[in-house]
Amino acid sequence: MKKVTIRDVAREAGVSVTLVSFVMNAKMGKDGRLDCPVNPNTAARVLEVAKRLGYRRNNAAASLRSGRSHSIAVIVSDLANPLFAEICRKIENIAYKDGYTVIFASSEENPDKLAHLVETMVGYNVEGLIVAPCLGGEKALERATSIGIPTVLIDRDLPGTDFGRVLVDNVDAGVIATKYLFHQGFGKIEMISYKLGVTSLTDREYGYSKAMEDAGLKDEIKLHRIEYDADLAKKGVIEIFRDASKRGAEAFILPTKKLAMYGFNALNVLGLNFPKNFSFVCFDESDTYDISKPVIPHVVQPISEIADKAFALMRKMIDGTVDQEERNVTLKAKLILGGRFGVDPTEAIF
Repeated sequence: MKKVTIRDVAREAGVSVTLVSFVMNAKMGKDGRLDCPVNPNTAARVLEVAKRLGYRRNNAAASLRSGRSHSIAVIVSDLANPLFAEICRKIENIAYKDGYTVIFASSEENPDKLAHLVETMVGYNVEGLIVAPCLGGEKALERATSIGIPTVLIDRDLPGTDFGRVLVDNVDAGVIATKYLFHQGFGKIEMISYKLGVTSLTDREYGYSKAMEDAGLKDEIKLHRIEYDADLAKKGVIEIFRDASKRGAEAFILPTKKLAMYGFNALNVLGLNFPKNFSFVCFDESDTYDISKPVIPHVVQPISEIADKAFALMRKMIDGTVDQEERNVTLKAKLILGGRFGVDPTEAIF
């Protein structure tokens, strides 16, 4: 079947190609009318003809003509990660209300894949990028900023002055998690992290170490870094818990939801339980934390704020209305005690 063109629609509707272009590229106003300089009855006739003929607007061509695609890309390490999935969902909703389409992708902690994704998004003519970067992703994102694509970093930081940033104070998050365990009477506190080297984790590690040292417990600092691969990570946590139970460790900080799940798995495998053998402070939100008795304390990031502020900063960068001070936004995490199932959540202050 022959593809229907804009000329076919113009000929059938008895109007010019330019007029059809005005109608097909117009946005719908709040009053339900198309925002274009065309008589409403004529515009309605053009839309009816286009629908009847099966005409489809070529968005790529329109984007090239106008220089505007009204699209952005969000690239995170793993779209299956509940934290990133929730941030992406909220950004999509905010962007939709502002007339933007969002393209999502995962780097899988691979800088080469990130570079490929950035080049792909450049080809799609996206107007901006919101990225949770992987280690080694500087060159790929500097490539985007060098050709004028506004780029906002979330969750993790990278060196560079051209990026916008909406980050959480993860040093403080590590400190409050550790101080809570001090408050519970524990001194033999350990932390399990990944070997990834991303700043969200290294900052939490620093916060843990700082709190331990400030409390006079420098010699008790035990920071375990394991492989990111799921199978290796599960085995690694089991071995750490097995050894820790012999050493008399009292509590663990598990700074991602995945690490927390590996921790619960290790308890089951080894026949241990929470909180008899080990107490935990975990990160992000999970039904598992809530249905445990007692409810597991967990550090919660302000997901809605991250999404709101990342998109708002992105729009200002696209419009060229952002000043240097506005480019860097730092948010605070909260330590939550309690959960959604029968125990009212409360914030712990330290």
